[in-house]
Amino acid sequence: MQRRFLQTVTLFFLRFILLVSVAVAANAQTAKALPSDVLAANQELDRQFLDGHRVLDTDKIMGLFTDSPEIFFIGPTGVLYQGREEVRHSIERFFSRVVSMTGVIDHVTYLPAGDGVIAYGQVTYHRQLKGSAPDQRIVVWTDYRHKEHGKWVYVFRHAHWPLAGNSLPTPSAR
Repeated sequence: MQRRFLQTVTLFFLRFILLVSVAVAANAQTAKALPSDVLAANQELDRQFLDGHRVLDTDKIMGLFTDSPEIFFIGPTGVLYQGREEVRHSIERFFSRVVSMTGVIDHVTYLPAGDGVIAYGQVTYHRQLKGSAPDQRIVVWTDYRHKEHGKWVYVFRHAHWPLAGNSLPTPSAR
């Protein structure tokens, strides 16, 4: 049993070191590989995404996504929304529960990927849901975006709440 535990711990740390190495190499590559206009356009896309949350505007958020029916979004709770209508409805349902919400990107990395960009990062949201006290949620995300009709848009987005660092209810509070 103890040997299995040590093997599991060792495997975890090896994977962690590999992930950190890839992230460091990718971060170094980003500064060299993305032209400044592409970097600025992708930073603006992320800024507009946060602004859409601030003003609770579903149309603004949807305007940042591709027109393709292949669009998908994996929400922070792990639910997969496929196609424009499902993604739209998920945003509408979420915004219907929100009183206020602002977000600040803590860190983000942009990686060139074919004709697009892969981004991953962390954002801290300060929000208040209807009937609840204000809270803070840390969201880690990854997405793929490309240029479509002359502007950068999200093709997919995956966001999740890491367990540590979020004001999640304790089991006794449920």
